[in-house]
Amino acid sequence: MKIFGVKEPEGHEREPKSNPGLENESHRPGFSFSVRRSASNVLKILAASVIVLILWREFANVKTYTVFTLLDRVGLAMMVVLIPPTLETLAETIGLALCVPGMRSFKLASNVLPVRVGCDALINSIPAGVVAGEALRPIWLRRACGISIEESLAACLMGKINMAAAQGLFLALIMVLVTFAGPGHGLAAVLSANTLIPVILVFMLVFAAVGYVYSGPRVTQLMWLLKRIPWSRSKHFLSRLESSVFQVDATILRFARQGRRVLFSSLAAFVVGWILLGFESYVILRILGQNISVGQGFLMEGTACLLRIAFFFIPSAIGAAEAAYVSLIASFGVADPASVALAFIAIKRSREVLWIALGYIALLISRRWKSVNVGLPETDAINISRDE
Repeated sequence: MKIFGVKEPEGHEREPKSNPGLENESHRPGFSFSVRRSASNVLKILAASVIVLILWREFANVKTYTVFTLLDRVGLAMMVVLIPPTLETLAETIGLALCVPGMRSFKLASNVLPVRVGCDALINSIPAGVVAGEALRPIWLRRACGISIEESLAACLMGKINMAAAQGLFLALIMVLVTFAGPGHGLAAVLSANTLIPVILVFMLVFAAVGYVYSGPRVTQLMWLLKRIPWSRSKHFLSRLESSVFQVDATILRFARQGRRVLFSSLAAFVVGWILLGFESYVILRILGQNISVGQGFLMEGTACLLRIAFFFIPSAIGAAEAAYVSLIASFGVADPASVALAFIAIKRSREVLWIALGYIALLISRRWKSVNVGLPETDAINISRDE
């Protein structure tokens, strides 16, 4: 290139003139997202403040002596509280293990237990732990079971699908049990149209949703929808994952078509897990000397589960769940509901802290595991197409 008859040396390019305004913007990485982060933080602070005010209003006049008296009466019966969550963890571990391709050995299934406990510890102990826990789960499951990452992702997806379906069935069971606990105690109240219609609708929606998810290559279809977004980086990233997504879908479809008995066994295991978890609140209130029904105990746990989903950015929905416990216990007509609720929360949260500690121990032990060389699953048995 010649400028006024002077030839510039090869490899030399003119540097563009700097623009002070653009320079200032370039030195502020992520500036365009700072407003979103600030708004998100403000909303979280406001939500936490509202929860603190509600709890302060409920517990400001509670006599700590009454709470300690209730806890002292429990004594060694506190160990009984550990039985329902322990059995629930085992049931959900079996439900997830059944989703792992080729999982038929009890020894291999036992490798899934640390995955279940460790990932849940992350989810329930750090802000937005759902992201960390769910991202770690397929990686850890792959190492624990010696399967490919595609098979591990498929197993985690099927576990989540079955768990969500089991939660819907659990909510339908709560409707029935709460009807028994209501003013019209008895079978006639349960068989009434007001109770049966919502329960039947929930059952139909759950099984329709499960049938739809397992009837076709849904992950691949979701990827095709995402590729329609006019963003080159997104399309390039999804194109790189296309082969792996096909294999994940093939694993899920093969599981649904060739292992329906195992599929329903996994779903049943998750339903049992939810039922056992519902017994926890019932057991705690019973050992505190409160005369409540099983339906009322299940209602408390069902409400807490929904709050954990709504307040996923708060570890274990702490604060929001406590406010719900206070309101529900007061609605049960127990004497001194604030003191009973505080004792209930102390026992329940102590159990959760113990379970989280066990999960972190599992995380520390898992670091000693060696990576396993695995192959990719065969996908020639199932052809995935857009028309399916």
